Amino acid sequence: MELNGSPRGVRHRRRLPVPRAAAALLSASLLALALTGCGSIGNLTGLPTGVGQENVPPAVVAVAPAADGVAPSDTPLTVTFNKAMSPDGLEIRTEPAVVLGAAQWSDDGRTVTVRPASPLTAGVRYTARVRARDRQGNLLAPDYLWGFTAAAPTGVEGEGRLRVAERTDVAAEVRLFTLFAALEAAAPEACGRDPEPPRAAVCAKLTALPERTVEPVRRFFAERAAQPDRHIGAALQLGPPPEFREPTTPTGMGSVLARFYSSAGVAELWKANDQSVARAIDAYRAEAPALLGRAADYVRTRTLPGGRFMVAPNLLGPAGQGYLVREPNRTVLVPSLQGRGGGTDRLGLLRPFLRLLLDQARTAAIDQLQRTQPLFTQAREVAARNGYRSWQEVAFESLVEATAIRLALSGTEASPALRAAYARGLVLSDHFAAQLADYEKTTVPLVDFYQRMLTAVDLDVELRRWAERKQE
Repeated sequence: MELNGSPRGVRHRRRLPVPRAAAALLSASLLALALTGCGSIGNLTGLPTGVGQENVPPAVVAVAPAADGVAPSDTPLTVTFNKAMSPDGLEIRTEPAVVLGAAQWSDDGRTVTVRPASPLTAGVRYTARVRARDRQGNLLAPDYLWGFTAAAPTGVEGEGRLRVAERTDVAAEVRLFTLFAALEAAAPEACGRDPEPPRAAVCAKLTALPERTVEPVRRFFAERAAQPDRHIGAALQLGPPPEFREPTTPTGMGSVLARFYSSAGVAELWKANDQSVARAIDAYRAEAPALLGRAADYVRTRTLPGGRFMVAPNLLGPAGQGYLVREPNRTVLVPSLQGRGGGTDRLGLLRPFLRLLLDQARTAAIDQLQRTQPLFTQAREVAARNGYRSWQEVAFESLVEATAIRLALSGTEASPALRAAYARGLVLSDHFAAQLADYEKTTVPLVDFYQRMLTAVDLDVELRRWAERKQE
């Protein structure tokens, strides 16, 4: 008998009978040899692998980013095979084309990682194609393809955040303080609603002003009834105090504010709160650019207003009440000096900014608004009492409110804020807040996703919710 590896012609001894115990041992050994290639047999491990697989083609068993998933645009591409591969036989391409760095292999030769030379474009879907050979020369057939969508990169600011941060200014604005002091003096009943310092102390002085000081501003604003943002825009066109010089086209506000500034002692009121204002300005400088940029990234806005962003905190504004004014070369945001309990007024900053970014949603999804109109019929009285005049406005403001709360407040703060919004007549705020979880899994702009959010409204459920909460 010849054994593998024995030279031909070599004479061997005659075979002798094998005892039964030895035969059993030999049979077990032959069985183990027959099972070579298995990683384990029952509780036995450590048997050699790979024998008998020389002609088996390789296969892909895992990829990252996940197929059809969404991944940060600076994430690497990782492919794991079922066997050790040849580094020389690897080729990875993407469509759209991306420059990829050198391949990095795991110690066992089964996993390869490549990194894009620069971040992928957020919102773009990429298809990756893999060609590879194993160490025996077997080709991966056919080529392996998978697709994924790039999102904003991790660890770095998104595009919107960068565009906002580099052109955001924060400053104290005494012209606006004078304007709001005059408005509060003209309507003292509103001034006393917010007990938060330092607003409460200033309001106490304003409500004690003599009638001769208050009457001119009361008459001026009564004759020119307008939303506060219109008055803010006019005040920002005036020169600095104490003159408040009028622009080329005068409105009369300059002379009224100049007299009020002098007779009401506004300069002293402003100086008495200069430390509070300075602390708030520092806080807004540290937080506002990132918060506004995060909002721009979150809603995936296609465009941002041109010019600079100016944040001018309002010492006399109640928490959560913010305004926005568009000027030719800048956008002015006017939140309150501080939020409830201190710190920046995140909701007052984000609400007007989100209205600007989401403005196109106001006129979208008309058919779905008509379908859900019965909900407004039930909530109309409460909504009107809080200044919401139409179902279109209620739906849009519900979207703004849910998004602002999502971006500005923690989980424990979000629930009571949503409940307060609902009580003001924003009856879709809870629904939209829940829908945002689905929105975050997509890459479409929020303006476009708004249609889906309205389509998902279960009218019977929302009508029942309103009836239950109205009875509370």
